[in-house]
Amino acid sequence: MVCSGFLKTLQTIANNRQPLQTSTPMDQPLDTRQLRAFISLARTGSFTQAGRELHLTQSAISHGIKALETDLACQLFHRQGKSVHLTHHGRELLPHAEMILKEMSLARASLGALDRTPRGKLTIGCTPAASQFILPSVFREFKESFPQYEIRVVPGETPHIIERVLNNEVDLGVTLRPPEVTRLECHSIFEDELEFLVSPLHPWVKSPPKTREAGAETFIVSSRSSQNFTMIQEFFLKQGVRLQHFIELGSSEAIKELAKLGLGVAITARWIARAEIEAGQLVAIPLPKARLKRRWITSYLKGRPLNLAERTFIGLCEEVGKRMH
Repeated sequence: MVCSGFLKTLQTIANNRQPLQTSTPMDQPLDTRQLRAFISLARTGSFTQAGRELHLTQSAISHGIKALETDLACQLFHRQGKSVHLTHHGRELLPHAEMILKEMSLARASLGALDRTPRGKLTIGCTPAASQFILPSVFREFKESFPQYEIRVVPGETPHIIERVLNNEVDLGVTLRPPEVTRLECHSIFEDELEFLVSPLHPWVKSPPKTREAGAETFIVSSRSSQNFTMIQEFFLKQGVRLQHFIELGSSEAIKELAKLGLGVAITARWIARAEIEAGQLVAIPLPKARLKRRWITSYLKGRPLNLAERTFIGLCEEVGKRMH
């Protein structure tokens, strides 16, 4: 409304302007410093007083007014000695100029309030393990700093979450580090190591398995579409063993329960079953021949600037990661 009315006013001024040397296209924005000088001079009626009010020299005020008159192609003040008075065009411009500066002040104040009490939406894509073991602590601390932020969690395995990050469907991903990261910005959270988790009665507790023995075992996994499953398959294929028997579950808790019952062997990091291991309900056994390490990350689309809430979320993930070992 202000802009529309102001343009009409400028059109009226242009149609009735006193001849000056130059004119500016109607859609050219006005200089806010010149508008401040104009308002101050209109209020005080004195170049000297306007200069004191704005902490500028009398010459700077005079130059700004002349530039504004040239820009609008009309005279805004009558000069009478040391005092000045608004012309008809000046009186027409004054309320619009005051409204423009008021709206700018309101915009600045609104943004300042937003910084003091940030609000917005944050969409996080994460794996089932991350949602269960990493995010609760992060969210608790995040909400203390950003109580008015709305958080949405999109669950999925690492390949699906990374795809959503690349499609800009989620703001941040909390996943395993994927093989291809050229289009991602990645921040490391922590590293872990995959191990066998078995019942205390499992034969492997007394006699650690040979690589070939793993081929006959039933393994409990979260999902065949997970990056974790791909890493495990590749690990054993490099050693000449193809794993064939699986029970596929989508829950870390369910995986641990079946392993405790001796219905299969879980392959996961020991931090996921720290309580069960300490209670003697599960036993962690290293994989044969080599170690299989993973890296957990937060990621976002490369080149996308982060706001304060997103940077804080990433920092909190890193802090929680330090406690995961």
